[in-house]
Amino acid sequence: MVDLQRSKTVFLAGLATVALTMVGAPVAASAAPWTERTIVSLDLLPGGTTSRATAVNDHGVIVGYGDTASGENHAVRWSPDGRVTDLGTLPGSTLSYAYGINDHGDTVGYADTPAGERAVRWAPDGTITDLGTLPGGFNARAYGINDEGSVVGEVPIRSKTFHAVKWRPDGTVIDIGTKSSRSSTSPSAINNHDVAVGRTYSPGGGHYQEAVTWPAGADTFIMLPLLPDGGPRSTAMGVNEKGLIVGYAEVKPSTPQKNPVHATLWSPGASAPLDLGGLPGAGNFSAANDINAANDIVGSSATSTHGERDAVLWKWSSDGWLIESLPQLAGGHESEATAINDLGVVVGEAVSASGQRVAVRWQ
Repeated sequence: MVDLQRSKTVFLAGLATVALTMVGAPVAASAAPWTERTIVSLDLLPGGTTSRATAVNDHGVIVGYGDTASGENHAVRWSPDGRVTDLGTLPGSTLSYAYGINDHGDTVGYADTPAGERAVRWAPDGTITDLGTLPGGFNARAYGINDEGSVVGEVPIRSKTFHAVKWRPDGTVIDIGTKSSRSSTSPSAINNHDVAVGRTYSPGGGHYQEAVTWPAGADTFIMLPLLPDGGPRSTAMGVNEKGLIVGYAEVKPSTPQKNPVHATLWSPGASAPLDLGGLPGAGNFSAANDINAANDIVGSSATSTHGERDAVLWKWSSDGWLIESLPQLAGGHESEATAINDLGVVVGEAVSASGQRVAVRWQ
């Protein structure tokens, strides 16, 4: 069993290569936006109606997925000017999804074949490679890739139980999710220092999950501390090169049917994670999905309209953490920011005037 207090001490003492501590509660942005951003809808596949952008590299190349004319999702790549390319699937497969891209243009995700899901990598020229899985297994999914070519994902071990795995640049796959009292582990991202983040969780009994990190080169995880006085649920979604980790955590204990969560920042050198909060006057929900080298954070927040969520950007200033809604598509009413690159380009999805969810870029 993982000792939370010991893990917290180890994390705060030794995880990051820098001692960057950010303090102060989040504060609302002024009525006028403090960044001038526009939103652009990315091209759909021919005959398609929906899409989602999941990652963007520092050259402005975006990946994600979109539906085809026959209604099947395919992994796609958008050039910096928004043109879409269908990355295709494995032979015999009809579905594929892309979730990560590095600065070399290598993309990872998975394809759903007749025999099961396969973790895959697309080269910059579009060539698809099956990454394989653990010995004795078949299914696998890939979620993140760094510039060295290390890939993280998950593999089912048995029914409703998954282990986090890492594919080394040489193609070797190792199980990094073996030691968890929650039975399952799943990574979300990996940075260029080989630090990975994600969650450990139980598939039933309230769906408890806790944010974790794998230090560089480690094959076992460290649990990240929960919010002070918060509940037992948290998830880590993104990590930058400084070791700052973002995700979300339960604000207070509650029933499985109602567990309010807030965007959360785990900062090296801080005594506890920081609750980033949400939009002023909004419902009790926010989540952070990614953080860049400038420590800009993106995700989503509930709004003052019940049931709606807006893409948001958190930015550190001398006054503390500022939060701002990102623009909506004309006639749209909901959005989510999934990733941000080091140049500040943000991607995600937004609801169009016709009610379709489509991939977008904010810049």
